[in-house]
Amino acid sequence: MVFYLDLILLLNFMLDYFLLLATGKLLNRPVKHLRIALAAGVGALYTLSFLLPKQSFFSLFISKLLLSLVIILIAFGFKHLLGFIQALATFYLISFITGGGVIAVQYFFNIQHDVVNGIYISRSSSPVLILTLIVVAFGGVLYFAKGTVKSLTRKNIVQQKIVEVEVFINEQSYLCKGLIDTGNQLYDPITRKPVMIIEAERLDLIPKLFSEMYIEGQFQLDLFDKITEQLEAKWLRRISLVPFRSVSRDMQFILTIRPDKVVIHTDDSKQVCKTKVLIGLDYGSLSNDQTYQAIIHPDLLVG
Repeated sequence: MVFYLDLILLLNFMLDYFLLLATGKLLNRPVKHLRIALAAGVGALYTLSFLLPKQSFFSLFISKLLLSLVIILIAFGFKHLLGFIQALATFYLISFITGGGVIAVQYFFNIQHDVVNGIYISRSSSPVLILTLIVVAFGGVLYFAKGTVKSLTRKNIVQQKIVEVEVFINEQSYLCKGLIDTGNQLYDPITRKPVMIIEAERLDLIPKLFSEMYIEGQFQLDLFDKITEQLEAKWLRRISLVPFRSVSRDMQFILTIRPDKVVIHTDDSKQVCKTKVLIGLDYGSLSNDQTYQAIIHPDLLVG
């Protein structure tokens, strides 16, 4: 077996550089390319250890862990233990995913490879092909990992604003998750009551007849009079129309119901009870992943 020392160093240097760069990007760390290049150089030199006649120490888990610690220390420094561990864990995660991607692609194209003392070696005669595999794997990992991190971060922020809300109407109640939306400034223009939006399909304690006023999730004003003629008096006293204007549409209306009360269960085990509130009916989906089923007006948490 013939090894090309220069190609081994170059390919491993570029792979380590890409992995460290992805780690910095995902963690939103300041990226200093010189430090990353130095760290990648140390990692590339380590791969030459399999050429040594006695290399048992370099194949040990502890030696590989120490090398990882040194690489992360060179690339990102040490400000506090938690940040250092976070960088190390992210580096390992990206390394595992990228390595798996490269191996999978090589299996797909039937490229011969070996594992020598824990070091993966490709038998491809084309270094350009191997470099392309590395770049493609790196790009794919960075793209999907950044999307995953953003999604998790966004969900974590949303989770911090989600509370339980209970709606009481006609001696019946409905409990669901509600998102506290500080951007929700919808009020009834006459009574100045804040409007809380809720997924009406889940609200079993209201007449199904209300859904007939909506077509493809949009309230139809011309159907209002016709359908209200079929409602019982107890519901006619509760319903009203609230106008609103969205960014992409002209003036619209939303059908609202006056509940007996709304009780919001906050994170600190307290309850906020409100009677001066309206429930806006939405016959669509407020959350794609069903994290919440209502949008709570911020005024409902005040006082």
